[in-house]
Amino acid sequence: MSNLMYLARSGLSSAQSALNVVGNNMNNAFTEGYSRQSIVLGQAGGKTTNYGFFGYGAQVDGVQRAYDGFVNNQLRSATTNFMSMHGRYSQLTQIDNMLGDDASNVSASLNSIFSSMEKVSTDPVSAAARQETLSNMQSLTYQYNSYNSTLTGLEKSTNTLIDQSVNDINNATEQLANINKEISKIQAQTGGVPADLLDQRDVLLDRLSQEIDIRVDENPTTGIVSVSMANGLPLVNGDRSYKLETSASPENPAQTIVSYVDASGNSLRLDESKTSGGNLGGLFKFRNEDLVSARNDLNMMALQMAERFNEVNGQGYDLNGNPGEDLFSYKNPTAQANRNNVGNATFDVSYANVKDVQAQDYTITFKGPGQDDWEVTRADGSKVTPTIGENGELEFDGLSMSPNGTPQPGDSFRMNSVENVAGSLKVAITSGDQIAASSSDDPSDESNNENIKALIGIRDERLVGNATLTEAYASLVSGVGSAVSSLKSNLETSAKVVQSVQTQKQSVSGVDIYEEYVNLQMFQQYYQANAQVLQTAVSIFDTILSIR
Repeated sequence: MSNLMYLARSGLSSAQSALNVVGNNMNNAFTEGYSRQSIVLGQAGGKTTNYGFFGYGAQVDGVQRAYDGFVNNQLRSATTNFMSMHGRYSQLTQIDNMLGDDASNVSASLNSIFSSMEKVSTDPVSAAARQETLSNMQSLTYQYNSYNSTLTGLEKSTNTLIDQSVNDINNATEQLANINKEISKIQAQTGGVPADLLDQRDVLLDRLSQEIDIRVDENPTTGIVSVSMANGLPLVNGDRSYKLETSASPENPAQTIVSYVDASGNSLRLDESKTSGGNLGGLFKFRNEDLVSARNDLNMMALQMAERFNEVNGQGYDLNGNPGEDLFSYKNPTAQANRNNVGNATFDVSYANVKDVQAQDYTITFKGPGQDDWEVTRADGSKVTPTIGENGELEFDGLSMSPNGTPQPGDSFRMNSVENVAGSLKVAITSGDQIAASSSDDPSDESNNENIKALIGIRDERLVGNATLTEAYASLVSGVGSAVSSLKSNLETSAKVVQSVQTQKQSVSGVDIYEEYVNLQMFQQYYQANAQVLQTAVSIFDTILSIR
């Protein structure tokens, strides 16, 4: 009799626990990161008698969390790859949109200049044709200035996004360390692993993988994780987290760099070329490759165009018989001193031969007297042997750098050979009369159009590498467009991979509301059945008591 009541009580208790688990699943069906839980029931033992084995009912052996570490790692890896491309794509499309305007672009402005010059060629003294040419040149410089502003704005926004990404990484690692601490504490008290904290842990790991490529080492017994970057540097170790920090680059204050802070508080600058995963890696790749390439190409076009127009205009005479002046002006490159320099040296930089200029970054380092003084290194790491001028100036790749002040060994300077040409480009003349259309210094020779023909001939000259100005611009547009198209295709493929792995994860740990509804009905009937057993036991007990 007592055994029957015990069976009913154990069944009711098991059914109630099962209903609690099902109810919790249904409540959290749409909670981010929630992993489905399942009741684990087992036999409560029993005894063997002469009549056979009689069981003591059921008991709750535990609550199992649906989880597959391998699938989770796959999802984090796929997410890291997707976010790397997404971070780069969102920035690169802005350059593509800037260059892709068919009506307003550098190529269209150049064609307008040459068209108006042809009108000057037909009537060299036409004030209207000359003014139209001047206006078109001003439109072209505005176009270059606008492009430069957009690219500068993109560099600033990328720096902001890098700051934001680092903050997100630090927040996630700090929370993960706290969760490790809480898991360890609860496990020491109860011997169990809290499922809610494990879910929070996995959500944070997913968020962290969106920002940077990580390696996760999970203790399957305790649920505590250790997290490191792809280069092996730890981000989370037990209840301790390690931070990243941002700062202005000592070589180029316009760029934000990221450093790893170790246990002793020392900062180690990340190698951006090897930080390729996650949103942070995508931003690095955009800033260090896509943005640099577009900016260099644009500045190189502006430099070669302005220099050639100035050269040809200087060979002729304007409407008043005066020698032709420069049509365009632009700033010379600037050598930026590293903020860690000890000496007070500076450089005056100018162009020695624009045709020999290469659009790229240089690092100029003072090695010290007796060590060839200055060492010049290109962006690709190759060394340049400069020619030393009469006054100590360094001459290389079409540039001339005159040192001033007293440098100290190890002092360095960064310089981009075409930096800000497009941004500083201006029309140098103030009147259309100053266009040197004639090859004669006699103002009365009004039909002379020899020099304006030479200016028009610039249209077909190969000034940028082996390309004309319009071909160079078309190549720039095509290159960016092709990169965007390829990146978009890869992004779509990567998104499908993420979706596929997410579906796989959902099939393992996701809540199926219909399945839970079936379980609810099943355990409800289970509860009612055991209640009926209890009622039967009570009825039998009452019957026995009523016997006199």
